[in-house]
Amino acid sequence: MGKLIKLAKSTIILLILLISLFAVSFPVNAWPTLNSNIDVVWGEQDVVKPVVPRDEIRTLNLTVKYKVDCGRDFAYGALVKYSSIGINAMVTLKVVDKSPWCSVDLSPEVALCLITTGEVRENVNLNLQLRDDAPAFGDGYITINARVPVMGLIGGFEKEFTLDFSPEYLPRINVNLPEGTAKNISPMDSAVLPIEVNNLGNARTTVFFKIEDVPEGWTVAVTDDITLDDSTAKLAYLTVKPPKNFGYHYDEKSIMIKLTPARAEDLTNIGDPLYVTFIVQSRGFSTPGFESIAFIGALAIVMVTFLIIRKRK
Repeated sequence: MGKLIKLAKSTIILLILLISLFAVSFPVNAWPTLNSNIDVVWGEQDVVKPVVPRDEIRTLNLTVKYKVDCGRDFAYGALVKYSSIGINAMVTLKVVDKSPWCSVDLSPEVALCLITTGEVRENVNLNLQLRDDAPAFGDGYITINARVPVMGLIGGFEKEFTLDFSPEYLPRINVNLPEGTAKNISPMDSAVLPIEVNNLGNARTTVFFKIEDVPEGWTVAVTDDITLDDSTAKLAYLTVKPPKNFGYHYDEKSIMIKLTPARAEDLTNIGDPLYVTFIVQSRGFSTPGFESIAFIGALAIVMVTFLIIRKRK
């Protein structure tokens, strides 16, 4: 019995010694070194195209790139084993910061990336909408947190990615007509009609005015252009003179004005035009040159009266 106990003790001591020797001869860094690696970028079609504020909800494509970095040959062998099993890495995406004038949501918020010996790419949709006050061609940004947990021998990963974009120019104007669109005048007068233009866009805007059609015999003029800062208004003026041929007039004409907005810093960047139609009515007698005739007649009467008085004396 005593011999069996001594034999057992000797065996245990020998096992402990062998395990210690194995541990010393097999360093820690010889264990498989596998680490997840993630990159998040815009899809190739969405890199440079500006986003139109307000009316557009742009669906952009995000590309999630996933791979496993490995060190020694032993680690690569472990990665090959993982690849053969068909395991997916769950990459969780979350918007953590953004420009204050945009709204963003991701779909889906988790990208499933198959673990392989190479790089895997998965697409995620990002829905982006901008408010009216998004500055034209300003610096917009979205910061996304990407995270993948530890999976067995594969280390986890977490990083924030900032993606840039630009708002498009929004050429929006509003027209107010303080004195309406119709005016009655006499043939000898002129109609002056104010046109108030408000800039509702997201950049300094120049508005060009053009008379679409001038009625025959009428004289029409309008302000050439005005430049408006953000959220400001200015007045332009339309001046109309009707024909004033001698006699009675009862004329009514429509005059259309075209207003075209353009970005003040790049006048080739224009928006859709607006059209305003005015109606001017000319009614009454026209006596062109009557003032001079009346003056000559009055002068003649005075001279005749003077001659008559002298003869009586």
